[in-house]
Amino acid sequence: MKAEFHGLLDEHAEGLRKPLYLQGRSELAVDLDGRALRITQPERAAILYPLARLARVLSKGEVRWSCEALLACAEVGVPVVFLNRDGDVRAYLFGASSGESVLYGRLRACLRRSDVLNRYASWRRAMMDHARQALEWQLQQAGVCPEPVLAWRGVMPVRRGMVVAVLARAVVRRLRGLLAGLSAQLLAEAGLNAERLADLEPLTLVDDLAELLSWALAEPALVATWHQAGPGPDGHDEQTLMVLVEARRDEVFRFGRLLLGRLRQWLED
Repeated sequence: MKAEFHGLLDEHAEGLRKPLYLQGRSELAVDLDGRALRITQPERAAILYPLARLARVLSKGEVRWSCEALLACAEVGVPVVFLNRDGDVRAYLFGASSGESVLYGRLRACLRRSDVLNRYASWRRAMMDHARQALEWQLQQAGVCPEPVLAWRGVMPVRRGMVVAVLARAVVRRLRGLLAGLSAQLLAEAGLNAERLADLEPLTLVDDLAELLSWALAEPALVATWHQAGPGPDGHDEQTLMVLVEARRDEVFRFGRLLLGRLRQWLED
């Protein structure tokens, strides 16, 4: 991606908090300036982003954060996801949660059950199977052979010559990194802060939710990969994937809330 810094998408949307994407390749720095994040890099004017307008921050690559800026994000409940240069999650920052969390209470209660890990694994497997079947149908309707584009999931082996499967794997790897931010935001809104998530170990809820969310966007990303190789070896540049995530944001949030609701039901049954 040529641009070293990405700001808010949907800048003119009313009444919505927005994501902040940071791409660190040239001494990008984030500091606190009053109640805003100040983004600076050499030979460019500083840009201010009010914390009250931020939904989440994705920080990829070499971005220098001040401690004050990180603490300010935590205090106002803006999750920060740190990605490496390949788009894989390195760490999460969650702020404090206020009040009770129904989801947290039910998960904590379920952790006292001896079969909680089996129940959690069954929920994850069932949601994956349902999403895979839905994706297969969507790809067939779009005129795309589902076998090579599903190979990246390990659903079926990658056969010799299936270049599209390799492209698809790279695309969805980046997609999952971007969706980690939405996963963090969903869980923060559900009242799960860092302390509460630590209490829920060994459940890997943040990563598993991000993986499940990627199914909601797999069809448009993989269809495009199948029909044409994009501007780079991944078939999509990162800007395209960012736009895709934000364009389908409401759909992904609905799917995420459905998944969390199904999790509560699954553990209680």
